[in-house]
Amino acid sequence: MKKKILAVLSITMAVVLASCGAKTIDVHELASSLASEGKFAEQLTEVSSDITEKRYGIEANDVEECAAYAGTKAVVDEVAVFKASNVENVKEQVEQHIDAQKDSYSSYRPDEVPKLDDCVVTVSGDYVIVCVSEDSTAAKSIIEKYTK
Repeated sequence: MKKKILAVLSITMAVVLASCGAKTIDVHELASSLASEGKFAEQLTEVSSDITEKRYGIEANDVEECAAYAGTKAVVDEVAVFKASNVENVKEQVEQHIDAQKDSYSSYRPDEVPKLDDCVVTVSGDYVIVCVSEDSTAAKSIIEKYTK
């Protein structure tokens, strides 16, 4: 009997400790904040979650919720915030998207590639946050307000 109680207490403690520090982020609020307070070459436009998932090549079942903004195809500026059910897959797809953008823009608009080289990709708990802008330091500061 004591072993069963000890096992239940151990599992409970593990769950409590695992959830400590896990912060809930409003994906729409963070994405909007990045899009409005960040430094971009042009004003970003909100993009639907379906288009965002397709653009990044992310499976719908890997994402619980997302919010995104993007500029025109003339620039690489974009913001995306994903609440992921599979963080590893989402982060991998984000990195592949950034690499594909580098390949595309290296011949089309090479002046845009430094933004991709210095982009912010942050994982915080179940969230993957992406910001490609002219000022990654400002983006990191905005992200920290929501993740710390």
